[in-house]
Amino acid sequence: MKILQLMIINISHQILKTLPYWLIKFLSFPIGIIYFLITFRSSFRLYKRKDLFNNSGLFYNPLLVKINYTRYWLETLWLTNKNFKKYISPYIEIENQDFVNKLKKQYPGLIFALPHQGNWEFAIPIGNSISLNLLAVAEPLDNTYVLNWFKSLRESLGIEIIIGGKGQNTFDSLVEKLNSGKDICLLSDRSIKKSGVATEFFGQLAAFPKGPVALSFKTGVPIIPTTMIKTNRGYRLRFNKPFYVPYFENEATSIQYGLKTLSKSFEELLALDINDWHSIQPVWTSEY
Repeated sequence: MKILQLMIINISHQILKTLPYWLIKFLSFPIGIIYFLITFRSSFRLYKRKDLFNNSGLFYNPLLVKINYTRYWLETLWLTNKNFKKYISPYIEIENQDFVNKLKKQYPGLIFALPHQGNWEFAIPIGNSISLNLLAVAEPLDNTYVLNWFKSLRESLGIEIIIGGKGQNTFDSLVEKLNSGKDICLLSDRSIKKSGVATEFFGQLAAFPKGPVALSFKTGVPIIPTTMIKTNRGYRLRFNKPFYVPYFENEATSIQYGLKTLSKSFEELLALDINDWHSIQPVWTSEY
């Protein structure tokens, strides 16, 4: 079964990478609608979030969320360096790059915290174009064949990937990498395996991973909340205002404060296009 999954991904990649980008965007609609219908349980859970976002003045459409999620996967399976340069690179905008340029003069490596929004794979070659030396942590998968396929894809775009999980000593490795000049990118809007630190997020408690905040607290390097969202023509890489994690009465309090600040910044980024937030899994404690 694991080999079969890899074969399906490989075949899909070989077919999709030959298609023009407009067709990839078009296909996301019929395939996304089918995905929405056959995954009705998670679609129903997304409908329960409508009131939460409506109270924040955001129009949340679960069907559009599934379509955008489908588009993300089609884009990722379509993605090659050649396709990116031809179809995506000419239509990229970068917002608030000055934040990055100033901090790069002070620190060898920076910490970027991202929500699962837009297409973060597209941010890799753009980050390289502004002289970032990128590294990210991949979630461990049961299927190591598939894990290695996506690891190779991302590394071909210009980012170092290390695999997280138990027994990997990931945190210490990140501290070392950061001090050596790597710019660390961490998807940070949900914690896997129903664990994390209780953090207020859109007015309800969510389980947030403490990784980026703990890394910032340990090293003194500020966090730059970042996202890659769609525009009418292409994509925009946006850097939000960086923040430090100062020391309060103890480490736990400091990390809690840092997570609160990160949560508020993520709310601002997600409000740019809440329907392009690919959070299909439970996020808030009420959803578990």
